[in-house]
Amino acid sequence: MLKKIIFTVLVVFISFSGTAQNELNDYKYIIVPKTYDFLKTEDKYQLNSLTKFLFNKYGFEAYLSDEDLPDDLKNDRCMALTSEVSDDKSGMFKTKLEIILKDCFGKVIMTSEIGESLLKKYDRAYTEALRSAFVTFQNIGYKYELKEKLVEVKVPKTEIKDEPVIETEKIEISETKVVDEGVKDLIIKEEIYYAQAIEDGYQLVDSEPKIIMILLSTSAKDVFMVKDKNAIVYKDNEDWVYYENNGAISKRVINIKF
Repeated sequence: MLKKIIFTVLVVFISFSGTAQNELNDYKYIIVPKTYDFLKTEDKYQLNSLTKFLFNKYGFEAYLSDEDLPDDLKNDRCMALTSEVSDDKSGMFKTKLEIILKDCFGKVIMTSEIGESLLKKYDRAYTEALRSAFVTFQNIGYKYELKEKLVEVKVPKTEIKDEPVIETEKIEISETKVVDEGVKDLIIKEEIYYAQAIEDGYQLVDSEPKIIMILLSTSAKDVFMVKDKNAIVYKDNEDWVYYENNGAISKRVINIKF
């Protein structure tokens, strides 16, 4: 009976590892925030820098969120996973850290094994626990695989009918120009959204003002999740980009005034 239980656990673990690896291979980059929520201070104990270093060591391409990012990542933030580290399972005498990888919509793609440390000094304990958690990624065999995006274009069917030939007579009409001083040129202005600070982010309003969307802060710099939508808003150079995946991917530049 014991052997059967062990065998079942191994099968489940191997299956999970294979699935996690396949999902990881869909992402080209890892973005590491400059601050972890449980530490509150930027790169405290150099834990964020160590996270980046270890991801790169084990075959990933990782960047700190405030670094200059590759051009393809600037154009599509969903090419990257965001790394978060949690100490929720730590106790009074043992430090426990867990690495969580999320996609650009906040979905958890993979969670590491829990790294532990019994050391008393925080800097050494966090470092040891983080390195222990990274054993998960050490032999996972990650390799980025470019996914082909297939776009289905539906062409409406048109029925061609034989139309009767109608004889027409050409009538010359002299061209006249009508000037209506009361009619002005129409100028289409880009909609401007105004960002109003709220708890955990911003609400974007138009000139009425009507709430257009709510942006929730993330651990990545200049990247927000859109509340109640499968979408994000992020900054690409000087532009703010709205990126939505609703079965079909759509992306557009929006004008936000903070």
